[in-house]
Amino acid sequence: MQAINSLDALDKKILVELMQDSRLPVTSLAKKLHSSREVVNYRIKKMQEQKIILEFISEIDIEKLGFSMASLFLSIKSDAEDELKKFLKSCPYTAWTSEFSGVWNFGIGIYGKDTEEIHQRFVIIYDKFKENIVDYRLTFHKLTKQFYEKYLGIQTILLNKKYLAHKVDAKDKILLKELSKNSRLDCVMLSRKVRLTAVATANRIRQLKKSGIISRFSVFIDPSTLGLFQFSVFIKNNVINNRSQLIKHLETHPSVSFVVEYLGDPFIEFGLIASNPYDARRIVQHIEGRFPNTRIVELFLIQNEILSIGLPSCVFD
Repeated sequence: MQAINSLDALDKKILVELMQDSRLPVTSLAKKLHSSREVVNYRIKKMQEQKIILEFISEIDIEKLGFSMASLFLSIKSDAEDELKKFLKSCPYTAWTSEFSGVWNFGIGIYGKDTEEIHQRFVIIYDKFKENIVDYRLTFHKLTKQFYEKYLGIQTILLNKKYLAHKVDAKDKILLKELSKNSRLDCVMLSRKVRLTAVATANRIRQLKKSGIISRFSVFIDPSTLGLFQFSVFIKNNVINNRSQLIKHLETHPSVSFVVEYLGDPFIEFGLIASNPYDARRIVQHIEGRFPNTRIVELFLIQNEILSIGLPSCVFD
């Protein structure tokens, strides 16, 4: 995807607001930005057509729903790539999938209720493509944090929030499933799905936010359309105290778009955004210099996001 140079100040302000709350009504958004409803609505649709805005997403805490995640890194023969993409797009337990340029061809998020279920689902993928798989690595997530607002220069503010207890029922799951596909669905439309009033539906959504099940409503955008490169970087640090300090540093770094820590694994993965590869190299060298016990193990370009960070259907079934 080539960078879009037609983004003006209003487009960027719209993206910033939607990144922080994608459920903000167009009327409220227009008022906040001192523009008209028609202009704001047109700009949003245009950015969708240009594939700047890929999806309106809901960030949902899968642990609160009883699920876990693992990352499968695959090196696969080029002849099988299209078949793999087709399989993943219809797979009920995969999401957050990217195409890479580097050591691995693909990074695939696999979801399940426990490590055994995730492993069984990995075996299904492996058996289907084993004749074409060159190499693979399956790693289970311990900590996953996303900071995609940094694409737009918004600095992440980390807060220790206290959440209310909430038991998810069948209607909540319907709401979560619909909102995970499109966070901008209004309460009237959602109320038809759960057979409640619009007011009762809005109250349920507020409860899901207060309980931390939904952390926020946001937008999933393509950083390449903003003239940015995004890299996945694997670093190794065996000093436990340094690791915690390193993770905190990465979380607040203006160029880090996500951080993943893996169970029983010395590696930490993070997303690195930069305007060019030379800037990426400079940032990596700075991190290595600040944390001398840290070593860069792998670095590869994220070429294309095949599936967004929205959750797969198995989480809501």
